[in-house]
Amino acid sequence: MRRKRALRLRYVIIPIVAVAVFMFFFAGKSGEAESVVLEKASVVSKKSLSVLTPELIEEKGMTIDWDLQEYIANTVRRNKVSFASVVVMNARTGDILALYGKGEEGEDNTLCLDTYLAASLFKVVTAAAAIDSGTMSSKSKCAYNGNAHTLYKHQLTPKKNRWTREVTLERAFALSNNVVFAKIGAMDLGETPLLLTAMRMGFWKPPIEGIECSPSTLFIPQTQYNIAELASGFNRHTRISPVHAAQMITAVVNDGIMVRPRIVSSNATYSEQVIRDETARELRYMMNQTIKRGTVSRTFWNCRYDRILKDVQLGAKSGTIDGTDPEGRRNWFVGYAEHQKSGEAITIACLIIREDYYWIESDDLSKKIIRYYFSKPVTVAENN
Repeated sequence: MRRKRALRLRYVIIPIVAVAVFMFFFAGKSGEAESVVLEKASVVSKKSLSVLTPELIEEKGMTIDWDLQEYIANTVRRNKVSFASVVVMNARTGDILALYGKGEEGEDNTLCLDTYLAASLFKVVTAAAAIDSGTMSSKSKCAYNGNAHTLYKHQLTPKKNRWTREVTLERAFALSNNVVFAKIGAMDLGETPLLLTAMRMGFWKPPIEGIECSPSTLFIPQTQYNIAELASGFNRHTRISPVHAAQMITAVVNDGIMVRPRIVSSNATYSEQVIRDETARELRYMMNQTIKRGTVSRTFWNCRYDRILKDVQLGAKSGTIDGTDPEGRRNWFVGYAEHQKSGEAITIACLIIREDYYWIESDDLSKKIIRYYFSKPVTVAENN
């Protein structure tokens, strides 16, 4: 009985200690953060974001690009999507350029502020923790047995046999290998690095200041297998909002500096170094491999021949998991797009909940949005 109580107490204390360590080491690093503080931030209520109009955007001084917002809405309607939540964000400034949601009761943009099962999106955090620790790189070899997209306890073993396969970390990331990431979490990292990295990257914190927005939450592990479930995203507890998902990827684009989203132009901007710049470059490369040779390569295979997308560098992470309320398969795409000539960059988070029949998936919808955004004339940055 004493041992059981001690174990239960351990799983209460560890998250508290992790938060304390996080606050000690990172809250004081204000010198690494870039911030602009305004005397009084403009406030927009969550309810007012439900339906956006050009008049409301102008009145409140919002960052929303109305043409982009309308394009997303029309594309979702045309493809008869029953549930969608899409956020497009300026990767440099944090300006939310599009905030679109559609649910069972019709269009409601506040759906972007709610959280949903994160699925394999959490592999971004696990990869960041593994590389940030200095023990792994994108070229590190990882061994696994069995089906890469299942997760059984017998797969979590260091033993190798004639059926053991080896892949690099970049390949495991691009193909969303559950077993490899589960083993990294349970056997190499442990829970504390995972929790600390997740908190640095925005979990447990509302992503937008001044607006009611649900913070993304973590699956707190209680067993070794739970750590594997957390690290791989193979669980029904870790949740993330589209706004936070788009924010998290800004750290990949900005050499480890994550930008706080804003929807009102006059509100404060804030950015913070959350991972090492070397880690960000590795993640950027691995996300690019997901586009070229990974889970979304079929959608993006022809980008090099596309008149617009050939000048845009792309990276992504996909995720899929079944769920309820509403019933259906959660189909995630998060990614970045940077114009190679102008340097302009956006991040995008797109969630579609698929029913038995569907016309479009999140990766294809995201590709259309990225292409539309960069189809406008760009200003080439001058070299100093």
